[in-house]
Amino acid sequence: MVDMAFVGRVGAYAVAAVGVATQPLWLTFGLAGALGVGIIAVVSRLAGARDDEGVERAASTASWLGLGLALLLGAGLYFGAPWIVKVMGAPPDVYPHGVIYLQVLVPGLIGHYWFSAMSAALRAVGETRIPMLLALVANAVNVVLDWLLIFGNLGFPALGLAGAALASSVARFTEAAGLLVVLLVRSGPVALRWRTLWRFSPDLSARIVRVAVPSAVERSASTLSLVVFAILINRLGTVAIATQQIAYVVEDLIWLVAFGLGTSCATLIGQSLGAQDPERARLAMLEGLRVGAAFTLTVAASFLLMPGVYMRIFTTDAQVIALGTMALRVAAAADIPMGLVLILSGGLQGAGDTRAAAVITLVGSWGVRLTLAYLMIDVLGWGLYGAWTAAACDWALRLALFWNRFARGRWKEMAV
Repeated sequence: MVDMAFVGRVGAYAVAAVGVATQPLWLTFGLAGALGVGIIAVVSRLAGARDDEGVERAASTASWLGLGLALLLGAGLYFGAPWIVKVMGAPPDVYPHGVIYLQVLVPGLIGHYWFSAMSAALRAVGETRIPMLLALVANAVNVVLDWLLIFGNLGFPALGLAGAALASSVARFTEAAGLLVVLLVRSGPVALRWRTLWRFSPDLSARIVRVAVPSAVERSASTLSLVVFAILINRLGTVAIATQQIAYVVEDLIWLVAFGLGTSCATLIGQSLGAQDPERARLAMLEGLRVGAAFTLTVAASFLLMPGVYMRIFTTDAQVIALGTMALRVAAAADIPMGLVLILSGGLQGAGDTRAAAVITLVGSWGVRLTLAYLMIDVLGWGLYGAWTAAACDWALRLALFWNRFARGRWKEMAV
């Protein structure tokens, strides 16, 4: 979101380049997030059972798992960038910019993937302030460096799109470095102490991975469907790509809050089940849904009533603003169920019920979204309107299925 506010002033080609470069990153974020699901499920159970020594061992194990995944994903992204951007269907005027943007972004992404794993461990014991504050610092660094490096202010080189990528990379690496320092000096079970820094528990690793694998399947399936979804949209041209990317950024207003509520529900549910109190876990989910519903309804209403205001924050291109105004109005219908799905999914996965989430996501993303998107874009010729209509149908179905899974209550009996 930070980059887009600046990149939108460079031109539609720059926004499109960010889009084709970052859309494949959804897959890597999904894998890192799946690892986080496993970490939250295991660490929160240990915390609920008052097993501080187990939490400490799980934290050091999570650090090594996060680092290994970060290095693997980073290498794949850097060396595969030319192929990735090509597969995404980047137009000729966008392709070289997309490759450069992705490769410059990689070092910071490596730090971010590790940060994601260790933030999950902290959230599992109820410590949300540290990740939030570090994220705020990283965003502040990003804003300052964007202003300096994109446009060449205060004597800095005007690097354009590459400057945006460098700003994001430095900001994400700063975020990870800050968390490392905090974990090395803080007290409490989730910390990295020099005497235990090298500890790795195969048993806890297996427990984390056992929960994470179904979540990884779910997130990979969802992300790959989004990549295919993006490819269908990318064939509509540079303006459509730029519009879609900005619409996604605006939609993050709901996604980020709903994801945070889902993570909070996952922590509270895991701790409650660890303390043998399933009723408290159920009430935590219902409270998360109540807060989430109020928030998503409010923000979705603003998308419906003033979409042009949101679009003008990120671009001055008249074509993109016009198309985005339509897209955000359709998104208003999709984002209400989306927000509730993220909360339900997060809570159920915190209980260890990751297989059901994987099945529901496969049905919604591949069975509904892609099928309808192909029909509405390629057969009916509805363009971006058809794409967002398909997304709304997907989220509505997932909401019904996730609610049914929650209401049946089998998640209360999951072992992790």
